[in-house]
Amino acid sequence: MDRAVYLYLLYSLCAVSAVQGKCPVECQCEQLNQVQCQGKTITAFPKPIPPNTTYVYVAYTNISSLNPSDFEGFAETLRNLNVSHSGITEVSNGTFDKTRGLILLSLRETRLTGLPPQLFKHLRHLVRLLLDGNEITGVTRESFRGLGQLKSLDLSRNALADIQAGSFDDLLKLEQLSLQGNRIKRLPADLFSNLLKLKVLYLSRNELSALPAGIFDNLEALTKLSLFSNRLEGLPFGLFGPMPLEELWLYDNRLTSLEDDVFRGLTRLRLLVLSRNRISDVSVGAFRGLAALREVSLHTNRLSGLQEGTFGGLTALVNVSLKHNRLRSLPGKLLHGLPALRLLNLHNNSLPSLSGELLASLESADRVALALNPWACDRNIAPLRDWLRVHGSKVQNFSAIVCHSPPYLSGARVADLADHNLRPAARPRGLGDDTHLIATALVCTLVVAVLVGSICWRRRKETAFAPQLNPLDRDSETLTRL
Repeated sequence: MDRAVYLYLLYSLCAVSAVQGKCPVECQCEQLNQVQCQGKTITAFPKPIPPNTTYVYVAYTNISSLNPSDFEGFAETLRNLNVSHSGITEVSNGTFDKTRGLILLSLRETRLTGLPPQLFKHLRHLVRLLLDGNEITGVTRESFRGLGQLKSLDLSRNALADIQAGSFDDLLKLEQLSLQGNRIKRLPADLFSNLLKLKVLYLSRNELSALPAGIFDNLEALTKLSLFSNRLEGLPFGLFGPMPLEELWLYDNRLTSLEDDVFRGLTRLRLLVLSRNRISDVSVGAFRGLAALREVSLHTNRLSGLQEGTFGGLTALVNVSLKHNRLRSLPGKLLHGLPALRLLNLHNNSLPSLSGELLASLESADRVALALNPWACDRNIAPLRDWLRVHGSKVQNFSAIVCHSPPYLSGARVADLADHNLRPAARPRGLGDDTHLIATALVCTLVVAVLVGSICWRRRKETAFAPQLNPLDRDSETLTRL
């Protein structure tokens, strides 16, 4: 029995040694059925790869191409292939025809500029395809033919300018599509029409100035949509049809206004990011229907005011960011009916005061940012002063809530103001009664001066020309005056 065990162990050791003996130079085969190779001295696909290998990692090399022969002897067992961070400029037709069991394929961070038609057509079990960080300029309806089981496709950080209609039609089980960081200017209206299971779509950091109507209509499973850092100038009504979207990222675009019901179909939306646009107008019904919304970011826009009811019905709203705008006043009932509100950011606006009615709406808030506003410390500041004294612990950078005017109170903390410091609110700048009288007198004087000057000029002109007239010219002069 002992002899049998000894022989078995010896045989196993020899078998392992034999397998390890086939490990390519500059590679490691320490883990069963795995080969890992890296180094800039590698200029061709490593060989020989041991039979039964399921995982191959070849990265940070100077390999310039991939060919069908690179996978001879282990193609049928291969499940995970990572050939990334290399100098690959070409993948030959048929390269993956025999690697039909692949589940993950990574060709990220290479120098590929294009994909041969139907390159992946035999990879019917492929679940994840990583092509990010390349130089691919376009894809067609043949690029991803046959990938019916694919769940994740990453084409980010390429040079994509053209995506042909139908390019993703075979990807019926796709759940995540990454197209960010390209040069895409337009998208076919039906590009995503077959992606009924898509949950996450990244379109940020492109050059989109508009989106075609109906482009998101069939995305009935979409929960996250990223469109930030584009050139979008407007959001047409109906763009966001009914879908279970939870996150919508639209910052760093060129939006100027938000129309009524523009987001109405997004009843599950929790996060809406609209910061760093050019928004100057928000319709009172812009956020209508967003009953699940918890956070809305409108910071760094051009808002000078908001209408009462703008946030009406948003009973789940927790965080409202309005910092870095041009807000001059806020309706007293702007925040009424927001029982979940915890964070309000009004930092760096043009607010001279806040009404007691608005401040009463902040009872449930945990943190409020009010610094860098030109607080006018007259009697209208009293509601804010009184609120600060009671709720100062809620205020971010409390000591920075200081008077901007009048000059004799400039820099004084609002919370420290005494009643006798507060004068009546200054009248709006304009022309007073005395100024009006002076202006009227000046205008009248100017009119009289012009009339007198005109009369004198005409008389001088007549005197100058009268001696030169001879009898024959008198009729002509009379006609001229008439």
